[in-house]
Amino acid sequence: MRIVFSGRFRCSRVGFTILELMISIGIFAMILTAVYSIWVAILKGTRAGQKAAAEVQRARVTLRTLEDAFNSTEFFQANMKYYYFYADTSGDFASVSLVARLPDGFLGSEQYQQLQQKVRRVTFEAKPGKDGTHDLMMTQAPILLPDKLANSGYEPYTTTLAKDVTYFQLLFFDPLKGEWLQEWTKTNQLPKIVQIALGLGHSANNSGKPSELVYSLVSLPSDPVLGNWQSGFQQTTNPIVRP
Repeated sequence: MRIVFSGRFRCSRVGFTILELMISIGIFAMILTAVYSIWVAILKGTRAGQKAAAEVQRARVTLRTLEDAFNSTEFFQANMKYYYFYADTSGDFASVSLVARLPDGFLGSEQYQQLQQKVRRVTFEAKPGKDGTHDLMMTQAPILLPDKLANSGYEPYTTTLAKDVTYFQLLFFDPLKGEWLQEWTKTNQLPKIVQIALGLGHSANNSGKPSELVYSLVSLPSDPVLGNWQSGFQQTTNPIVRP
């Protein structure tokens, strides 16, 4: 007895064709490209945010240093060759030199702890830095150095307050005229109020403008110590005459 099976048998196919593999690889590449583009955008945004925050912080620290120096200004008329106030605003960047009794927490004060010289001449000026930019430099030194340090070639302490400075200007208020002056020529006097303008970085929309621009108004202790006060004698307008 013989049993005969008749009919058709269907073979099952396992795997993908070349076209399907190419489509899958293309979709995967598109996903990777999108993920990479998003990651690059996030990275650039993070760097831009960090740079902007750093510029704001540098501007605040620099402005605070300038304010501390101006607020601590001293002026003695009997020693004008040591206490003169000089400001130059004629160039693209302003420069100023003054004498101040600086606080212990002032930047660079640790350099003078052994000398115990709190009264120092401080100078702020912009100098060329790297890549064609300018740096705001601060130089300070005691107005009366010990002879042994002066003879040994002692150099003032210089530090960089801010880099990539694109704007630094000063305005001076004249109470007699009731207006702001762009220059201060009275080296034997102190201005009542000084306006400080500081700009850092370059704007993304306009490279000629700073990306961070800050202002500050500083009221100076503008009453100088008169010469007769310094010597311990003050002349009165109506002296008392005794018989």
